[in-house]
Amino acid sequence: KTETPVRLMPAALFLLAALLAKATEAASPVLIIPGTGGNRLEAKLSGRENTPHFYCSKNADWYDLWLDVKQLLPGAVDCWCDNIKLNYDSASGTFSNQQGVETRVPCYGDVCGIEYLDMSLKVGDSAYFHAMIEAFAGKGYVRGETIVSAPYDFRYSAVSNKDNYVNATMALAEKLYEDTGEKVLWISHSMGGLWSHYILSNADQAWKDKYIEAWVPIAPAYGGTAQELRLFASGDSEGIPGVSSDTVKEEQRSYESNFWLLPNLELWDDDEVIVTKGDQSWTAHELPQFFEDIGYADGAQIYKTLPYDLKDPNVRTYVKYGTGQDTPESYVYGKDWDTIDKTVSGDGDGTVNLRSLEAGLAKGWKNTEHEQFKGEDHQSVLKNDSLLAQLLDLAGAA
Repeated sequence: KTETPVRLMPAALFLLAALLAKATEAASPVLIIPGTGGNRLEAKLSGRENTPHFYCSKNADWYDLWLDVKQLLPGAVDCWCDNIKLNYDSASGTFSNQQGVETRVPCYGDVCGIEYLDMSLKVGDSAYFHAMIEAFAGKGYVRGETIVSAPYDFRYSAVSNKDNYVNATMALAEKLYEDTGEKVLWISHSMGGLWSHYILSNADQAWKDKYIEAWVPIAPAYGGTAQELRLFASGDSEGIPGVSSDTVKEEQRSYESNFWLLPNLELWDDDEVIVTKGDQSWTAHELPQFFEDIGYADGAQIYKTLPYDLKDPNVRTYVKYGTGQDTPESYVYGKDWDTIDKTVSGDGDGTVNLRSLEAGLAKGWKNTEHEQFKGEDHQSVLKNDSLLAQLLDLAGAA
């Protein structure tokens, strides 16, 4: 009598597999655009010169430049900063790697570059998109086939369009459609919202109508964030133990993308002070002068080149974001740029200001819904059970 269920198990498993396959037949494939620092970045070193310390490697075969937390330890972080920072040529207006450094982005068209950021640390923020990918996998989605990502070199902005990222990502969406016969559910996080907005708002309407089911920007930074001003003025060690803000300042300033994340002039008033130092003050509309005053003249030139248009993307859009977190709105510095006397905070997700998260409301985007997840922050919202259930529903896989 006990043998009957055992004999039926293969048939039951076959039926379950068939049901999962049928459930995903008509479901939208998923394309994920991660945020800044939201995917792995590999480097190869060849004959590095003028390293900050004698113990910094001069030669190394391909390895994870981002993220390997061991490289962020005191002492080692100096070598890491020198390897990852960019050079800016003011004459040509272009960015490039340091001498002796090659970089590449692994796992394009798969999810192995975004599911975990540090492959040896599969917990906390390193488990970046793991919860979301697992939720879809539980409904029959296959990593690298029906749920994929478009990682990028997050040091660059759309101006450089490193690795022809715009066309490559549009081609990836087209491939998902051709492979499945279904429109794509496009999901982004943080600066991925900037990239997504740039791509979608500039794409032909006929292309969007054919290939895109909907766009879900999660914690989008498409209006910038006031927190970037601290990064440029004094550096932001982001709480890494034993690492000073001054240590990472030059590295952070070197990223073209950090200029793209500055407060958008369409959302910040011209009389709204965001940085004060002594009897000096600067608004978002005075950033070129701000860069001159902090001793970073190249910053003024770079800033003027970046796109900040918040036009309607003209796709069905569902904006999801955390609120109720103290989020920097302005900074008051002491006698030098090393000391912040006061941080004035407002609502947001702890990283991105509410006005930026809700830029679509301010600009009157059509066919767009906004939903707050109160109490969630910039990262934790990605693991919110209600949000994950909504994403499955939007994909038609619930």
